[in-house]
Amino acid sequence: MSFRVYARRVRDRGLPFGRRYRALRNAVGCYCPLGFNGTWAYLSTAGDLGNDEAALLHALERLEASRTVWLGEMESFADRRGAEKARHRRTPRRAETRYLLGWRWPGPEGRQAVLGEVGRLWAVHHRSPFPDVPAGDKGALAELDTWLAGCASAYLANGADLDAGRRDVIAVCLPQLRRHVARLGHPWDFPQAYEHFRLTLKMTELIHNDTAARGTWG
Repeated sequence: MSFRVYARRVRDRGLPFGRRYRALRNAVGCYCPLGFNGTWAYLSTAGDLGNDEAALLHALERLEASRTVWLGEMESFADRRGAEKARHRRTPRRAETRYLLGWRWPGPEGRQAVLGEVGRLWAVHHRSPFPDVPAGDKGALAELDTWLAGCASAYLANGADLDAGRRDVIAVCLPQLRRHVARLGHPWDFPQAYEHFRLTLKMTELIHNDTAARGTWG
């Protein structure tokens, strides 16, 4: 079923509250800009979603507001692509598509939502020991891990702000990290390393999309 169907069920006071709660979870399954767990964690800051109707409805409103902005962005992107194709530019800009389809929270609460998710991921990353990695990649991965951990720590300490130097570090490190994560996943010889750096990649992309690319194409 569609997002709109689940949203109507969340608002339907004729349904048992448990079904309305499950409908919200299903709606998140349809639209989860931070991933399911990250999106649900942010919506849960509205209150006790399993027992409080006001919190449940507020969470839905947050989700709908973000989705509306995202749909508008995608519509604008489609319009721009139509104009670009008319000028014989067949390939969209990779940076733009990464931003539009990447980890972020479209809408007025974007920075607050991303800050919360980066904090959640950082708590996991900070507790995790450096994993076993391929010997030939150990130096490069250790360096990336150190640099990007410093950027994440600064982002959180400064309330979602990042200086130009650290934004440059992220811009340089992200392509390298993407390549390493792809290699760690194929073949599946270093699962702990893959999960560690996949989390690092998500955290870094969230920060990048919030601090560097925000508003670039809007």
